[in-house]
Amino acid sequence: MKVLVFSDSHGRKELLDRMLSKEPDCKEVIFLGDGIGDVDWVKNFHPDKKFTCVRGNNDRDFTLSSEAYRYFDGVTVFACHGDVYSVRSTLSQVFRKAASVKADLALYGHTHVRNQVTDPASGIVALNPGALCDGHYCVIEFSKGSFTVENKNCYN
Repeated sequence: MKVLVFSDSHGRKELLDRMLSKEPDCKEVIFLGDGIGDVDWVKNFHPDKKFTCVRGNNDRDFTLSSEAYRYFDGVTVFACHGDVYSVRSTLSQVFRKAASVKADLALYGHTHVRNQVTDPASGIVALNPGALCDGHYCVIEFSKGSFTVENKNCYN
């Protein structure tokens, strides 16, 4: 199963539409905040996609949760924007939260910087796909309790 993951579109609807069109095999999409209006707009053009969305610090839809939990083929995923977990300075709070919900993978955005770090103590992977407003996103393929990450760019 392939899942498209992105964050921080910040009004770049054309990049969001381009990304979704480039990934027809991804029927699941995880949005990590900061651009929920963009996602609401583009959903109309991609009814075949299932979206899981979390609120970012620049999103004003306070009915949207700041966290989400998903399970894909044996892998538990914790998703957040990251601002409330101080991801600009440390990933320790994200790892702690992910461990508390027994997640294998913690997805976050906010920093606009692609990053993938494995916590040596727990084995939990924290992953930031980068910012879509800069063209960055990733596709995660889940299979039998494991996953692989492919970093992608809207411009290629």
